Amino acid sequence: MTIERRDANSRDKKPSSGVIEFDRILTDSESPLQASAKSGLDAHQETNLTPEEVRAEKKLRLKIDFIILPIVATIYFLAALDRSDVGNAAIAGMDKDLNMTSGELSYCVAFFYIGFMLFQLPGAILLRVLTPPVQLGCAAVLWGAATTIMTEARSWQTIAGLRVVVGAFEAFIQGAPLYLTFWYKPHELATRGAIFLSMTSIAGSANGLIAYAIQTTMDGRYGRPAWRWIFLVEGIVSIGFGAAVFFILPNTPERVKRGFTAEEKAIALRRSKEAYNVPHTRPHLNQLVVALRDPKTWFYSVLNGCSAMSQAAWSQFLPVIIKLNGYTANEAQIMAIPVFAVAGVTAIAIAYLSDRLRRRGMFLTGCALVTAVGWLLLIVNGPRQLSYAGTFLIGMGSTPMVVLELAWLNNNIIGYTKK
Repeated sequence: MTIERRDANSRDKKPSSGVIEFDRILTDSESPLQASAKSGLDAHQETNLTPEEVRAEKKLRLKIDFIILPIVATIYFLAALDRSDVGNAAIAGMDKDLNMTSGELSYCVAFFYIGFMLFQLPGAILLRVLTPPVQLGCAAVLWGAATTIMTEARSWQTIAGLRVVVGAFEAFIQGAPLYLTFWYKPHELATRGAIFLSMTSIAGSANGLIAYAIQTTMDGRYGRPAWRWIFLVEGIVSIGFGAAVFFILPNTPERVKRGFTAEEKAIALRRSKEAYNVPHTRPHLNQLVVALRDPKTWFYSVLNGCSAMSQAAWSQFLPVIIKLNGYTANEAQIMAIPVFAVAGVTAIAIAYLSDRLRRRGMFLTGCALVTAVGWLLLIVNGPRQLSYAGTFLIGMGSTPMVVLELAWLNNNIIGYTKK
C-alpha cells in the first residue's frame, strides 16, 4: 500500500485502489494506518538551506508580509468596523430614532452571531474550493451591502435581521487564519495573526473617530441623522475594497499566478509543505467526524468560546459602557479610542514574544487572568475611573487570547479539513 502526496502533476488524478491520501491519514490520530504514514512526514521536514537560500526565503517572507498581510489586515479592519458600528450608531441617536429599548439594542448586537456561527464552518471548509481571493472578496462586498442597507432601516427588527446577514458573510473571512498557514510556518503565525486580528481593536478606535467626525460634521445633512451616515460610509468602503480583493489577493502557493517569480513560487510551495500542508488537497468530510472525536477540538472550542465572548462583549458595547459611567456621547466615542489602541498594541507584543519563545499556554494563562481582573472592575461598579481602567484590562487580555488560540490550534493540528 502506498501513500499519495498530491502535487501539481496529480491535481486531477483520482486516488487509485489501495492508495492512501496523505492529508487524511495525518489527521486521524486513531487510524491504524498512521504508523505507515509517519514516513510521509519526511516530506514536511524543514530543509537544510544554504546561506543564499536563507536570504531568498527571507526576501520572500518580507514580500508576503507586504502583500498578503496588509490585504488580510484591511479585510479584518473593515469587518470589525461593520461588526461594531451598532454601538457607535446607538449613542449617535439610533436608539432614540427607532425607539429602541436596551434589550432591543442587545438583540441587534447578538443577532450578528447567529449568522456568524452558522456559516463559520462552511467558510473554513470552502476556502480551497472557492479560492481565497473569491471567498474573501465576495464576503466583503456582501456584508458591506447589508451594512449600507441599514441606513434605510425604520425599525430595530430591520437592523437585527440585517445583522444576521452581516454575520453570515463575515463568517467567510474566518478562513483567513487558515489561509495564512499556507504561506507562513508555525513559529511565524502568532505575530502575523496578531497584526491582522488586532485590526478589531484598531477598527474600534477608527469607529470612534469616524462616529465623532460624522456626529460633528454630517448630522442632519440631506435629512439624514448621524447614525445613518455611519452605516452608509462604512458599508460603501467595504464594498469597494472587497471588489479590489478579487484582483490583488494572491491565491494559495501552488496556484498563485501573478506577482511572484518561478523561484519565489518554488520557495513558497516548499515552505507550505514544511508547514504540514498538502498541495491541491480538498476537503474530506469524514475528517469532521475525526475532529469531533478529538479531545483537543473540544478544548480549543471551550477556550475560544470564553475568550471570543469576552472580546465580543467588550468591542461591541465599549462606547455604551463608557457612556453609562456618566460621560457624554461624544466623550464616549473619543474615550474608546485609546482603549482599542492599547489592546491592539498589546496583542502584537504578546504574539511576538510567544513566537520568539515558541510558547502559547503560559501567555494564554496570563491573558485570561488580566481579562478576569478587568471584568471584575466593571462588576464592582466603583468610581468611573476604575471602571474605565477595567475596559483597558479586558482588551489587553482578551484580544491576545484570540490570537494565540488560533496560532496554537494551527500549530498542533495537521490536515486541511481538520484545521
